[in-house]
Amino acid sequence: MTESRFKPILALGPNPAWQQTLFFKVLRPGAVNRAYDMHSFASGKGINFCRAARNWGNPRTELLQFAGGDTGRRLCRCLDEEGVIHRTVKVKPPTRTCYTCLDLECQSMTELIEPSFPISAAAAQQFHKWLRQNVDRFDGVALCGTLPTGSAIEIYRRAAEIVRDAQLPLLVDSWQNIAPVLEVGGELILKVNTAEIKTVAVAENAVGAMRILLNRYGLKAVAVTDGPGKAYLMRDGKLFTYELAVLDKIVSSLGCGDTNASVFFNEYLAGTATEEAFLLGLAAASANCLSATCGDFNRKTAMELYAKIKMNVSNWNKQERKNGTGNRQ
Repeated sequence: MTESRFKPILALGPNPAWQQTLFFKVLRPGAVNRAYDMHSFASGKGINFCRAARNWGNPRTELLQFAGGDTGRRLCRCLDEEGVIHRTVKVKPPTRTCYTCLDLECQSMTELIEPSFPISAAAAQQFHKWLRQNVDRFDGVALCGTLPTGSAIEIYRRAAEIVRDAQLPLLVDSWQNIAPVLEVGGELILKVNTAEIKTVAVAENAVGAMRILLNRYGLKAVAVTDGPGKAYLMRDGKLFTYELAVLDKIVSSLGCGDTNASVFFNEYLAGTATEEAFLLGLAAASANCLSATCGDFNRKTAMELYAKIKMNVSNWNKQERKNGTGNRQ
């Protein structure tokens, strides 16, 4: 399904991974565990972002990434087969593999992640050159996930400057050492989870951290998720609080944050009100919990879950709950 209202988006996904998801009836530490099922696919936050965009109805989302070795070649072949448009800067170190172990009995998830390696100056230069030459083809850019271990935040900071100079919106779905990126300015939206935003702002609670970062960097909006817990969005002096629908069964929560970011940004660029765009992102993320593949969900199911999410709005300066038209039931 293609919707013409959606805009072309570039996802910067510098740290992709080959995903191996193993399913266990019971996972016992220190014992031999035999999986009853396995699911393998190309992943990483940028890839998941693009896959979710296609499922939401926007096939014009492209990916800029680094990849290397046999794993990287397999990952790129998978993207080609899926129809994900990507520009891959080749690097020498092999792309990492991530192993996710799902325990059916405890409904828990254990992740084993191979190391990634620093991006060379030459590869970073190729990355930025392609971005400068192509940024005008897009209506928005998303920074998706962490940089490979040991890579300088300068890679993201320079990318943010290129996007700012092109006067495009930038969604930041990353948190480690992210301050230099937020300092760049422009139309910036920060989307992270509760633990991440408290770390970035050095604050004890998520709402306080959101206020700190909005004031410090002049962000357009800050959106925060907390798995099945309450989610928050802050913009223009208003705090929106979301209570998610309860799911009877979860297949995998992997990639839900990436799905949220993708649908949120797609709707934002399409002109949907920021708080409503985030609400749609939350619904898609919930639907993604019903799939074993990151960024894969049924849009009809997402809209059914959308109708069950409660959204309330308050003035974040006074922290007073508003009623009437300020509440969505």
